[in-house]
Amino acid sequence: MVELRDATQADAHAIADVLVRSWRAAYRGLLPDDVLAGLSVPEREEFWSKVLTARAPRTGAVVATIADAVVGFASTGPPLVPADRADPALGDLYALYLAPDVWRRGIGTLLHAAALDRLRSAGFTHAGLWVLDTNEPALRFYHRNGWTDTGRSQLDRGPGGTELTELRLHHDLT
Repeated sequence: MVELRDATQADAHAIADVLVRSWRAAYRGLLPDDVLAGLSVPEREEFWSKVLTARAPRTGAVVATIADAVVGFASTGPPLVPADRADPALGDLYALYLAPDVWRRGIGTLLHAAALDRLRSAGFTHAGLWVLDTNEPALRFYHRNGWTDTGRSQLDRGPGGTELTELRLHHDLT
């Protein structure tokens, strides 16, 4: 049975592990193999440990667990891109990742709903997210769940300095 709960600092390693495994599976063929091979659970764990210890205002993270093992997570908060920060009613879905062995079981849909609930609880009335433009499964998932294209894109730097073209999506939370 899947359970959802707020993430704690003790979840940092499990979140990092899910993130690395998910990137290696979801982005195979979309990012260079050496970039995916170079992803580091300890580096991601350090990042998530800091995020979960010193939470910025209006941010949050939720984990999905099966038998107390973290199998996915989502994180939310105010926009990170300066151009979007002017709107205090706009929140972002920063990340939503699942361990590859639990894909297509409805857990992503549960995490997505929980993430949107957390955005609403933080006072946001609409949401945005950035998604890799070539990640067709993610785009289909978000469109099925009510996200629409804004027509905006950005060039981001991913692991190893890899250039990532991302699309901006929008979701009404009211």
